[in-house]
Amino acid sequence: MEVDHKMVRGLQKKFEIEMNKREIEITEGWKKELESIYRKKYENLNALLSDMKMLMERMTNRVTILARMVKEAK
Repeated sequence: MEVDHKMVRGLQKKFEIEMNKREIEITEGWKKELESIYRKKYENLNALLSDMKMLMERMTNRVTILARMVKEAK
């Protein structure tokens, strides 16, 4: 069976577009959370640092999960 290269390129392009859309959604989600931290009125620096640390920990956890999923898929 011969592979239709035009069809493969089309599927790759659709896949890349879908991945870009998902990346936009994820980035917008993180941006909204960062904006809420930015707009929040903090009484002291420690409260701000605490919220920033929590956000960074969540982002780190997500990256770890995604990296594990990629590694397992290989």
